[in-house]
Amino acid sequence: MFDLFRQVLILATLVLLVVVYFHKSNTRRRSLPPGPKPLPIIGNVLEIPTERSWIKYAEWGRLYGDVIHVKALGQSLIVLNSAKAIFDLLERKGGIYADRPRVVMAGDLVGWNNSPFLGHSGPRHKEYRRLFTEVLSARKVEEWRPLQQAKVIQLAAQLMKSPDAFRAHIKSHVGNLIFEISHGHVVKDDSDALLTVAQQVDHDFAEMVVPGAFLVDVFPVLRHLPSWTGASFIQKAKRYRETLTAALEWPYQQVKDQLAAGTALPSFTTSLIERKENATEEDEFNFKWASLGFVLAGSDTSYGSLTSFVLAMSLHPEVQRKAQAEIDSVVGASRLPTFLDRPDMPYVEGLVREVYRWNPVGPIASPHRLTTEADDVYRDWTIPKGSVVIANSWGVMHNPEVYPDPFEFNPDRYILGKTSDGIRVWSDPLGPDQMVNPDPRKFAFGYGRRICPGQLLADDTVYMGIVTMLALFDIGPLTSGKPPQYTPNVISHPEHFACSMKPRSHQAQDLVMGH
Repeated sequence: MFDLFRQVLILATLVLLVVVYFHKSNTRRRSLPPGPKPLPIIGNVLEIPTERSWIKYAEWGRLYGDVIHVKALGQSLIVLNSAKAIFDLLERKGGIYADRPRVVMAGDLVGWNNSPFLGHSGPRHKEYRRLFTEVLSARKVEEWRPLQQAKVIQLAAQLMKSPDAFRAHIKSHVGNLIFEISHGHVVKDDSDALLTVAQQVDHDFAEMVVPGAFLVDVFPVLRHLPSWTGASFIQKAKRYRETLTAALEWPYQQVKDQLAAGTALPSFTTSLIERKENATEEDEFNFKWASLGFVLAGSDTSYGSLTSFVLAMSLHPEVQRKAQAEIDSVVGASRLPTFLDRPDMPYVEGLVREVYRWNPVGPIASPHRLTTEADDVYRDWTIPKGSVVIANSWGVMHNPEVYPDPFEFNPDRYILGKTSDGIRVWSDPLGPDQMVNPDPRKFAFGYGRRICPGQLLADDTVYMGIVTMLALFDIGPLTSGKPPQYTPNVISHPEHFACSMKPRSHQAQDLVMGH
């Protein structure tokens, strides 16, 4: 009996040794994902694009596959060009891919490393998510819909008075709406001081995150240069930091003062302050960043999507006419569309989705970072610990295997409406592994634990702006010549263009002026 036990033990040990050997052998055989060949020391730094990087990444995807490895001065970059790769890593393994890479200029020197956008994964980021979730759930967002409908009528009135300034009106509309929801602050005009400082911070942030814009991001040791050297990035960092501090402190303090005086309107920031009677300094630090993050996160997506919509309608009158016919059949001519009408307008819903997909505001998602604790293994590749991971959302939304004829603006590509037995088809029938014409919102608002917490509110803003403009105006054609390009940075909007925008009828004018 003892001999039999010893033989079994020896056999089990040998099997274990063989398994360990082959595991180590396979690990050694695993290679990095394919990609352009790096140069010694500097790697691929000269090949990494600083403008419209999503297009270059998509080209690399056709050469090397949907997962690409790029090396830049010792740092591994992993570019994901497929829905499957994005969801496998950033969603299914979201816990280890939730970090953000270090950004020296915006993060260390200006202070954005404390923000919900660039802050590292950890307790503070979890607290931000919790604060956002409490007020941006589907039920809570519905409570703001009456305000959304009231504000969009103000936008329509401005468009009727001065249609040539449609971009400025859309920008003001989005800023005013978001500020009232975030801080209970009613913006009187475009010279409003709080709105101005928030827009300046937004502009500064867009400048700071342009890849390669500041040498200190490439060579972090430069951050230790003394101010007397006169380095331009040091002077800019000081100016950026002063504006950021004003944007954090000023609107928040106004809400505190209004609460003390009993004049505060309901808002996100009001709810943060009221939730904790004896807030600590750490609590208030988080509240300030959460409320500023609320303002900035919703503004770019909504403004970019609505201006992109105007451009799309100027270029595709047949789409506009079809959407208007649907609105007229559901709403009629005696009232304006509401949120309750949305389920009954599948073509308009498809149009909204196509606006997100056609030229996305965020062509590449904000970079993620694999935890530094250990390498990851995906398929037969090693993903080095500390890798910066970039999801090429534009690449997915312009992949002809996912979206046939991807450069066509086609709301009919989505399966929306009712089946023959009356059952509404509204969501995607397939999962992220195998999708054809999926809802682009899967790719428009980020991924995993870094997904935009305000996506429901932003989507409401975009929908209400689109359906109201369609109901009231004939948009286009372009009056500025050929179609514009889109700005080449990570936040992408249409460059300058002009188009016609006229009320569809006297009834349309009466509907707006009667409110």
